[in-house]
Formats: sequence, C-alpha cells, structure tokens
Amino acid sequence: MSKLVEDKVAIVTGGSRGLGLAISQALAADGAQVLVVSRSEERGRSTVREIEQRGGIAGAFTGDITLPNTPAALVQEAVERFGRLDILVNCAGVFFWKKLLELTPQDWNETIATNLSAPFFLTQEAAKAMIAAGRGGSIINVTSIHGLLGDASVAAQCAAKFGLTGLTQASAEALREFDIRVNAVAPGSIEPDSGDRRSDSPKRKVTQADVATIVTFLASDLSRSITGATLDAFGSTRKVIKA
Repeated sequence: MSKLVEDKVAIVTGGSRGLGLAISQALAADGAQVLVVSRSEERGRSTVREIEQRGGIAGAFTGDITLPNTPAALVQEAVERFGRLDILVNCAGVFFWKKLLELTPQDWNETIATNLSAPFFLTQEAAKAMIAAGRGGSIINVTSIHGLLGDASVAAQCAAKFGLTGLTQASAEALREFDIRVNAVAPGSIEPDSGDRRSDSPKRKVTQADVATIVTFLASDLSRSITGATLDAFGSTRKVIKA
C-alpha cells in the first residue's frame, strides 16, 4: 500500500512537541521528509532521532519563526537539505488564558506575531519556492475553535486565529492558479499526550493523532480538489448557547 505523502518534503513549525510533534511523526510515517522547526535545538534533534528510529527521514531547524529573516532561511534550508518543498504546516502557537482587561501589550503582540504574522510570512516564502518548482503544493494552517467562535478568556487567541482562518481563505484564492492548496484544521480542546491514539467518539476530546491524521489528509493528493477549507475537529468541545 502506497503512503499518502511519499517522497514529499514538509516543514512543520512547532514540530517538536505536543500537536506539532504528532504531525511531524504522522507525516514522516506516511512517507514525507520532514523539517522539524523548534526553538529548542535539543527537542528538535530528539524528534529527528525518534522519526529516524521509526524508519522515517527528518531534519531539524532551530529558530524563532517570528524573526524577520527566519521564514526565508527556513524554506531555503528545506530546499537545500531535501531538494524541494511540497508541504508547509503552520502549527507553532502561543496561548494566554486571561480576561480581556488583564491582557498586556506583550501578551497581545506575542500572540499575533506567532499565531498570525509568522504563518503569513512563512506562507509567502513557501509559496515562492513552490511556484518556482512548478509542482504545486499544500499549506495547512492549524487554527482553533477560537478561530471560529469567540471566547471572553482568550481574546488575543481569537483575534489571531480568526485572522488565520481569513488568511487561509485569502491565500487559497491567491495561490489557486499555481496549484497550491491552502487549508486549515480547527481543533477543539485536545487530549494531552495523545499522539499515539485516536478518539473513538465525537463525545470525547479530539486527540493529537486525530488532528495529525487530518493534516496528513490535507497534505496528500487525496485532498487535491480542496482549498480554502477549514475542517472542524471540535470533538466534545462545544460553545454553550443560551436561549
């Protein structure tokens, strides 16, 4: 049985822990060569070792995706190391659970920089490389239930993730002519340390493996007719609407 993303090259930001780790592992298991992006050199190398021990191919990139020069350097590293770039997964994110009036300028700026601005500039650089290669590609943004439903305790997160949902749609239209697809997955509350198991019911929290499976599908040719979509993976996370 052929693998879904065999011989494709993927960049996964935030790819060395939590959901990003599960995505890196899932893409590698389905045949992709993965550049794992992390702020921690140790975690990045550890992730690469884990992938290689399972028979996959990976490399590590250590850097801060919010810095101006990082997106171009990151894409260049992927192309030089693996010879091409087919997939970008914007997974890295920060989260502040605070009341609206308690959010600081630093909280706000860090959230917007990491959760919205970095995906925009990474999308630009990845798209340039994909257009130059002429093979198309797939860009997947990990947004959130907070990118579709407002929540009083995560105003900065909502602003960034609502923006990322809009960026997904706008980028999809801008890049459609180049055969580059841009989609998003919006998880609800995710079961921690769950990269090795899937949920068995929509009455339960989604797992990291659930979301990683959706990302792999969006990265693969199985979804080649889908662009501009946001796939909800809310699981049991629901917004209570009072009558």
